[in-house]
Amino acid sequence: MATLLDEHKQRRLKRITQSIIGLPTLPTVITQLMTLIDSPKTSGRQVAQLISTDQALTAKILKLANSSFYGFPREISTVQHAVVILGFETVKSLGLSVSVLQRFSGPSDNTYFDRQGFWEHSIACGVSARLLAGKLRYRLPGEAFAAGILHDVGKLILNQYFPTEFAQVIERMRAEDLYIGKAEELVLGLTHSDVGSWLAEKWNLPGQLVDAIGYHHAPGRLTRNAELPALIHLADFLCRREGIGDGGGTRMPTLDPAALQVFGIREEPKAALRRIFTYGEELRREMEKADAFTRLARGETDEDSPPPAEASSEAGEDPEPDAGPEVAPLLTHALPEPRPARGRASRLHP
Repeated sequence: MATLLDEHKQRRLKRITQSIIGLPTLPTVITQLMTLIDSPKTSGRQVAQLISTDQALTAKILKLANSSFYGFPREISTVQHAVVILGFETVKSLGLSVSVLQRFSGPSDNTYFDRQGFWEHSIACGVSARLLAGKLRYRLPGEAFAAGILHDVGKLILNQYFPTEFAQVIERMRAEDLYIGKAEELVLGLTHSDVGSWLAEKWNLPGQLVDAIGYHHAPGRLTRNAELPALIHLADFLCRREGIGDGGGTRMPTLDPAALQVFGIREEPKAALRRIFTYGEELRREMEKADAFTRLARGETDEDSPPPAEASSEAGEDPEPDAGPEVAPLLTHALPEPRPARGRASRLHP
């Protein structure tokens, strides 16, 4: 985990979060799933049995696992089959993503906040992070996908519990052509990243997801384990460059060169960013395959969803935690292979 917020932000965060009544919670099955998968003694059968206790979650996971986004040629008919094919980490990330998408799906009551545009951007960031994970050889593309979907979750909390203040943020962002994080600082004294990381801690999410949410705009502030926040930082840039959804105004965030250094990218930041932008067409193709996630965020139902299946399956083997094909191999034109060296953050406006 990173260093603590400065005292001023701590006081602001405490005042804001103490005002929240009825904190949104994750389904019990998801919190149990994260704990279960983190245990090295867990079997695939145990994971499948736990998921199968929630029929709605089971149906959603099976539908998404059979979508073109994952691209498996044969139908995944049971939860245990999904666990074997996708692997522990992807199933965990998929369950977490589904739960949050459902929890905050549908239109917003705040006319200033475009929740559908928000989710389109968030899903695109997840797809982008998964794509870049393959290019940069980040070993957990499923985790990258979940982190991308969740990276701006603090905006949902601000919109739901502080609609007046958040409307002021959006008004100031538009009137002064500010980056949304700057407008949040001016109006609230903290940002959606601060609030989102607080919520992630309350949900007992893994530390790497907490940091990805809290530091996706400034991965260089982390002294260790900065790979996932750096990946989300770059994925966010690619989504904004492509104009997919609403990431919060038209103003681009500030590029943190540390996000490049984490992956051993030594070229000048603007040149490196231009190379990342060449993946825009590929991102749009992947977004077409991710339509099932977009429909879920809209709160749409599908009567053709497969019925919940029992945990038992003819697929007898238990998967390894990282088993299952998740992304295409690294392409020959990809960014440089990652090297272990890291650097401290500096600031650059691309």
